[in-house]
Amino acid sequence: MLPIHHITHNNPLLAKYTLSIIINSKILIHCLYLPPSLESDQISEILSLLPLDYPSTTKTIICGDLNSRIGRLTGDTRWNPSGRIVYNWMEAHNLILWNERLAYGQPTSYTYQGTSIIDYFLSNHELDTPSLVIRDDLSLSSNHTFMTLSFTLPSPLSTHHISDEIARPHWHIKKLKNVDLSDRYRDAFTNNLSSSTAIDTMELSTSIQDIGAARAYIEQFSTQLCQNIYTSLDQICGKRATTADVFLKQFWTPEMTSAFNLKQSYYKKWRKANGLNCLTYWLKHQETDALLKRLIQQRRRQTWRQFCDKMAKGEYTKAIARFSRIRKNRSIKPSFSPDPSITRAPADVMADHLQEIFAGQLLASSAEPSSPSPTTSGPPFDLDLCPFSSDQILETLKHLPRKKAPGIDHIQTEMLLPLIPNLAPQLLHLFRVCWQWSYTPLSWRVAQVVPIHKKGSKTDPGNFRPISLTSTFRKLFEKCLYPSLLDQNPPLDIAQGGFRAARSSLDQVQCLIEICSNLRRTNHTFPTLAFLDIKSAYDTVDRSYIWRTLQPHFCPALLGILNNLFDHVQIEIILDNRVPYRFSPVTGVLQGSILSPFLYSIYINRLPAILRQPLLLDNSFSGDIVTDLIPSLNCLLYADDVVLIAPPAKLIDLLQQCEIHSYSLGYRWNPAKCVIVAPSTDAQTYHLYGTPIPKESSFSYLGIPIKPGGLLDYPALIQQNINKASHTMNQLAAIGLNSKGFPPLLACRFYSQIVRAQLDYGLAISPITAKLIQKLDTFQNSCIRRIFGGHARSSVQLMLHLVNLPSMRTRISVLQAQYLFRSTNLPDDTLLAHLLPHLQSSSSRSHWYKLSTTRMWRSLCAPIISTLDSKEFYSLRTEFLEQEFHDLYTGSTSILLASTRPTTQVDPILWLPMTCSERSRVLRWRLGWLPSGKPKECIFRPDHNWSRRHVFKCLNVHRRLYIPQSVEDPISHLLNLLPVHTPRPPDCRSWFTLWPVLCTILHELDYYFHDELPPPPIDPGLKLLNWLPK
Repeated sequence: MLPIHHITHNNPLLAKYTLSIIINSKILIHCLYLPPSLESDQISEILSLLPLDYPSTTKTIICGDLNSRIGRLTGDTRWNPSGRIVYNWMEAHNLILWNERLAYGQPTSYTYQGTSIIDYFLSNHELDTPSLVIRDDLSLSSNHTFMTLSFTLPSPLSTHHISDEIARPHWHIKKLKNVDLSDRYRDAFTNNLSSSTAIDTMELSTSIQDIGAARAYIEQFSTQLCQNIYTSLDQICGKRATTADVFLKQFWTPEMTSAFNLKQSYYKKWRKANGLNCLTYWLKHQETDALLKRLIQQRRRQTWRQFCDKMAKGEYTKAIARFSRIRKNRSIKPSFSPDPSITRAPADVMADHLQEIFAGQLLASSAEPSSPSPTTSGPPFDLDLCPFSSDQILETLKHLPRKKAPGIDHIQTEMLLPLIPNLAPQLLHLFRVCWQWSYTPLSWRVAQVVPIHKKGSKTDPGNFRPISLTSTFRKLFEKCLYPSLLDQNPPLDIAQGGFRAARSSLDQVQCLIEICSNLRRTNHTFPTLAFLDIKSAYDTVDRSYIWRTLQPHFCPALLGILNNLFDHVQIEIILDNRVPYRFSPVTGVLQGSILSPFLYSIYINRLPAILRQPLLLDNSFSGDIVTDLIPSLNCLLYADDVVLIAPPAKLIDLLQQCEIHSYSLGYRWNPAKCVIVAPSTDAQTYHLYGTPIPKESSFSYLGIPIKPGGLLDYPALIQQNINKASHTMNQLAAIGLNSKGFPPLLACRFYSQIVRAQLDYGLAISPITAKLIQKLDTFQNSCIRRIFGGHARSSVQLMLHLVNLPSMRTRISVLQAQYLFRSTNLPDDTLLAHLLPHLQSSSSRSHWYKLSTTRMWRSLCAPIISTLDSKEFYSLRTEFLEQEFHDLYTGSTSILLASTRPTTQVDPILWLPMTCSERSRVLRWRLGWLPSGKPKECIFRPDHNWSRRHVFKCLNVHRRLYIPQSVEDPISHLLNLLPVHTPRPPDCRSWFTLWPVLCTILHELDYYFHDELPPPPIDPGLKLLNWLPK
């Protein structure tokens, strides 16, 4: 695979008609299109702006449809005005025209007017062994022919390391979903296990006394275990080729293949025919071409409907997972592309960059080597303190995430799950031996790093986050080890909130708001906030400092195994399917490791102690909240997101202390990405390392916009959420979240879990105004209309009721009540729990107290807060939602809403078995939409327009459905009686009579509205009748 670099053009005219790339850092290619509509001066401008040279490139190739005829130079018969411009440009730059050399006189375009040569390949230098092929025998449904220019690339002259291409094995692991194959796979693994020499010697591990022998045994055991899994997969599942496009094979039907071959045959005959035969074969070619297009469109609609039905009928968790994968695969994933002047492969450039970052160049010269201090004991360690157990491994293995990229050993969770009974004892033995000797297999310590783009230029390797792909066995080992770390870890500062239990990002923002609010009231001044960014935070961690910090708290065996897992790591970069050299990082913890967030919290825990004295540990504070605790909180940490809170005079000193801390631990702040949010009265300029920190009027802290003084910027938050949700909704609408795609119920579930989740963020801590709530409701209404296919002014109340979704006003009230209830049940060691006694009082005028005035909390939760538990809270939430709908139902003047079920549940018309046409007709009746969209004259009584009331009389609905005339809307009345769960046989007898009649009435109505006589329906309502118990 050759590295490709895309070049962007600043000139809008050139950017519109040119696509430019550099291949292999040597060859510049311009794909150029000059449409016939361009004026001569525009063509001249484009050609004059087109760069024919680029740093480090040796050849330039121009190709494309130039719509320029250059007469006998190419073997054509004519010239045109653009051809003369292109010819003069070619002559001025001494360009080689490969059509002239290799395909002289061969037309590239065929029209009813004749043939022409308007598609060209040009270059500014000679090519090695060039070949130009024009396929005029292929029917492409275009006037242009298919052209290929091939040539030999020069051999690389660079002496730099050439990355090796990798080939990861792929097995048909989906076959393991079959119970029989899964059992055979387990049996094969058991048989392979019994014949393994390394596994056979499990009991010999207790007699190993030498560290070298122990390491050899662990490596052999791990390798043999993986090999047994590989062999079992080969025997049962088999390997699959990564290039096979199974979908296209399934999509293409024999009928489509026959039409394509016939079309191609007529095209070839037309090319060779003369006289009237030429017209005959051309007409036949056009007929078969139209037939093929119809077949393709039919097949596309058929496969799309099959996909939608499969998604709707399957488990929702699987449907949302698949939908998320489709969405992820449709998004553009920027890849690192170094500057074209760099002749090395991108993987090598990225490896050099990361090796420099991990080299520990920022460490103080007096820093100790990255290893724990000598202890009184070393391996082998006593197994009495070993934290692993068979039950723990079993449970942890069951909860490992699925469908994740494997590490260097290619093992995925799906491969291990069928083997749990046989695999757990082997893993327990391996984990215990690793613990005993403080050593893990090498395959666990090789991290395959994949650069993930953050933002900024794709040519800068610093704009990519190095995510580590590690072995599944390492992930399992770390998950089993993690509880022991939590049991023995030193106490952390109360200001730390990242990656800790019961400390969400909203809790951290809430604490920031409350601290600033208290400072404004007590000091009568707006604090200045400094939001600081650490450059390559995880990658510059001094691990030796972590080991020294943990040594007094951890047992030697635990510290030794951590040291082996992180200090003896090797890193290799995966980029463009190539892997350069490996290197060992001097600093850093792996981004992707389960234990890395914990280790980073230990590493950064010293910072608050430097910024204030004394260190506020969890559960250690006993003073006054207002006068002692809040004023001492001059910083908050959430992982590597740091915010300083201080008046201007003190903030300068805090920034200097941050500099000192970074020098002592060997990391650096990034002043360019830091932000100062200061009140208008603060004209001070703040610096880090002598570099000024930019000032902004607002900053998005953990996704929440914060204004000067620590105020939450409500309008900015709402607009930010709407923008994100709108982008997501547009993306999802293109893949099925629309009226022509997924069924409304499934689409609304996708909306509530994906789109509305973005709309909800931050609302739980935002007491916003009615105007902003209306803005959110307006956006939600537009999304729901897109799902149901409603026009811009169609009512959404009924749609929301059918799918049991609340309005945003109700939703916000529930979210805020949930947050308040959660905050009252936080562990005592959290910062918000320390602040809560003060925040709950009305005299505090706190942000929390403002939230407590929300309707659900004030009316239902607050009176019983002392006895409120989770079960009771969710019962109150249901009661609140029912009351909100009851108020809407009774207070609304909507006749359609009044004709629906007066309960908060999904209407069964959205999920009961029906054909697509039946569900569409029933749903449109519920929504009050006429089949034609507008009122029309009745074909039986032209003096009346079709309406719901006229339908009842004209089609004798009451009589046909055996419903008395006193019922105003018999169809809605019958729909309200549909079962919400599988009924008992005696309760569903009437449906075998009424449901086919109802479907027939709606079927007739659909045709009458379109001025057509309805044909007899085929098995009306059969799907529902088959679902009902006989």
